[in-house]
Amino acid sequence: MTTGRESCTKYFSLASLLPHPHYPSKFMPKMRRCLLVLSAVLLGSGGVAARAQKAVTAPETGRLLALHRHYQSAAAMSAQGRLAEAEAELRVIVSTCREVFGKEHPDTLVSRSDLAATLAEEGKYAEAEKENRAVLAIREEVLGREHPDTLLSRNNLAATLQEQGRHAEAVREYRAVLAVRQRLLGPESLDTLDSRNNLATALNDQGRHAEAEKEHRAVLALREKLLGAHHPKALASRNNLAAVLQEQERHGEAEREHRTVLALREKVLGAKHADVFLSCFNLALCLEAQAKYGEALVLMQRAQVGFKKSLGAGHPYTQSAEESRVRIAAEIKK
Repeated sequence: MTTGRESCTKYFSLASLLPHPHYPSKFMPKMRRCLLVLSAVLLGSGGVAARAQKAVTAPETGRLLALHRHYQSAAAMSAQGRLAEAEAELRVIVSTCREVFGKEHPDTLVSRSDLAATLAEEGKYAEAEKENRAVLAIREEVLGREHPDTLLSRNNLAATLQEQGRHAEAVREYRAVLAVRQRLLGPESLDTLDSRNNLATALNDQGRHAEAEKEHRAVLALREKLLGAHHPKALASRNNLAAVLQEQERHGEAEREHRTVLALREKVLGAKHADVFLSCFNLALCLEAQAKYGEALVLMQRAQVGFKKSLGAGHPYTQSAEESRVRIAAEIKK
């Protein structure tokens, strides 16, 4: 999936909510420095090699190397949709980070955020909420309420509240994050646009469709201007706009948007990308609402198979797609 994931209510609405674990860009700077030093030493010979052997067997270095291996495994498992295994690896990483760096160290908090993201991807929203609240509390105390990492934690907390149907709470959190980002970063910052997008999805979940549509159209225009019409986030905004149109029973408009997004995602991301399966799901529901059951069933089957392979049979997205597939098939048999 993209830097965010799409929340499965009636329609998926990509919201940049709980990002996929952000391993490559922020994870373990201390560990990376250590590994770079080790690599330089290991390239030596003679006495240098002997010293390297001592370094490799040092307790802290051994833990860092093990941490690196767990990190690589977790990243690979997450990319393959093996979320339960990724969760297990991340729990080891969190425990090791606490021991090596301390509970308030940035790397420990990033690892806990990654764990929360994976829990949310698994549909374990209550556990994800608990983890996000803990990280938020520490970041507010250590970094301050307006630090970018603190705002990210608050955004992630809002996402888990939204997934649990606590939309009013989610809206309050999103509005608070948006206000700070607009003031500090400006109205055209990509982070500010993510916040506007997230707020709009929560408003839509509350049934405030006109407000949500207005926000989604504004975000779409800015994302296309700044990123280009084919960028994954611009496509996410078109998906979200289509969802709002569908909620207002403007089925023809919604179908056109969903078809465009699906075609572009297949072209840009490939036919097996997770966002493509989300578009299949959304378009199938839109077609079902118009009694176009044959095509809807084909698309829903594709979505269900894709979700099952990437997320597992027990994931809420997979279950929702399967329930929808059965319902559409029953309509065809009538």
